[in-house]
Amino acid sequence: MSARLECDVYLKLENLQPPQSFKFRGISLLAQQALEKHGPSTHLIVASGGNAAYAASSAAKLLSLRCTAYIPEASRPVEPLLKAAGSEVVIGGVNYFAALQAAKAAAEADPQAVLIPAYDHPMLWEGHSSMVDEIRDALPPDVKPDAVFCSVGGGGLLGGLITGCQRAGWGDVPIIALETHGANCFYESMAANRSPVLEKASSVAPADFTLDQTHNVHVAHLARITSRAACLGATSPSPGVVRMALDRQGPIRCVSISDQMSITSVLRFADEHKFLVELACSTALAPTYYPKLLDSVLPKVATSQKKHVLVFIVCGGANISLADIDVYRSVKEAEDFWLDGQRMMT
Repeated sequence: MSARLECDVYLKLENLQPPQSFKFRGISLLAQQALEKHGPSTHLIVASGGNAAYAASSAAKLLSLRCTAYIPEASRPVEPLLKAAGSEVVIGGVNYFAALQAAKAAAEADPQAVLIPAYDHPMLWEGHSSMVDEIRDALPPDVKPDAVFCSVGGGGLLGGLITGCQRAGWGDVPIIALETHGANCFYESMAANRSPVLEKASSVAPADFTLDQTHNVHVAHLARITSRAACLGATSPSPGVVRMALDRQGPIRCVSISDQMSITSVLRFADEHKFLVELACSTALAPTYYPKLLDSVLPKVATSQKKHVLVFIVCGGANISLADIDVYRSVKEAEDFWLDGQRMMT
C-alpha cells in the first residue's frame, strides 16, 4: 500500500483485538471500573447492533461478570457469537433505539446492573485513546502523522482519537472521518454547526436537527439507516464528540461516501492484505483505493518535502462473512462522495 500510494502508510489493526474491534478498549475499561466500584455481582447490560455487545461480552467473560446484550432484530446473526462469549441475549426490538430503551429499562430494574454505552461516554473515549499511544510508539522517533483516517458512526472512536492525539502532542494533526451515505449523522451534524444557516448538508440522508443544550451543538437525527454499513448506523452522534471536533485545533475533515466505495474497499483490502473486514471498517480505507478521494482530503505539501505519513485505523468488527463477500461481488452502484457540502464523483 505504501508503494502504491507513494506514502508511508501505517495500519492500526484493531481488528486483531479479542472481540475483533477497537470497542474492546473503552468498554473493557468501563467494565473494569464497574467491577472495582460495584464488586463481582455487577451485571453488565449493553444495547448494540453487534460490536459493542461483543466487546462487552468479551470483557465480562475475562472479568467473570454477568452480561446481557440487547440487540435489534437485524442483528440476530451475531446472537450465537454473543452467547458463545457467555452473554445472555435479548432481542430488544426492531432497531437499535428500541433495543436501547429495553436495555435502559432492564438496567433500572436491576440494582446490580451497570449500563454500558456503545459510544457516548468520556471513559469510552479515554479507553479508545490508548491506541494513539501505541501508534506514537510504533512510528519512528519524532515522526508525526500528516493525517489519521477513521470511520465514524456515533463518534466513540473519533472521541478517542481526539483525546489521544491531544495527549500525544498531535492536536494539529488532521483527522479524516469517513462514513457512508444513509448513515452519515456525524457529517450532517458537523455541517450544520459549521454553516451560518442551519440546513442539511447533503441529499443522501434525510435528517432532523435538535440543539443539544449541554454542549451547545446542533445534532442530526436520521429517520432511518439506509446504508449497508449497518454498524456505522447510529441515527445520531454523540453531542460531546461533535463539540470536541468543532473545538479541536487541528482540522476534522468529514466525508460521506457511497456503499459501493466501502464494498470495493472490502474486496481490495482482502486481496491486498488478506484481512476480511466489515463495511464499517473498510469505509476508512476507501481513500487508499480512490485517488480522487485521497487527493481531496489530504493536506497539501511541497514536492520537495518528505513523503506523507498516513495512519489508517482498521477499526475491525465481526459483521462480515464469506457469504457477504459473495453478495458484494455482484453489487454495482454509484461511486460518489460528499465533502464540504459538495458531491464528487470518483
